[in-house]
Amino acid sequence: MKCPKCQAENREGAKFCDECGGKLELVCSECGKTNRVGAKYCDDCGHDLRKPDETKPLDFTQPQSYTPKHLADKIFANRSAIERSLENVKKAERMFRDMGMDYWLVKAQEALAKL
Repeated sequence: MKCPKCQAENREGAKFCDECGGKLELVCSECGKTNRVGAKYCDDCGHDLRKPDETKPLDFTQPQSYTPKHLADKIFANRSAIERSLENVKKAERMFRDMGMDYWLVKAQEALAKL
């Protein structure tokens, strides 16, 4: 059973994720209703919860479709710090260009690409 919060794999029948501690609940792939752990059928639409969900291919043009909610929340919470860091990188690039140090600019960009 995959944790809906962190996507970690857990043993069948577990009530809480052994990776993040989140509550494991079965969500019906047909109607989206949350069911108790161990339920065989959705109590709202009757869908068989024991059947493995067919995984849909990832749409890389829509990051929100594959980014776990807890990670997206963390990114948005730190958005201003990330933007400040990117602005500092841009300032450093301008400084290197102004000083005629294109060689060092290329080296700095290569180093950033490795991060």
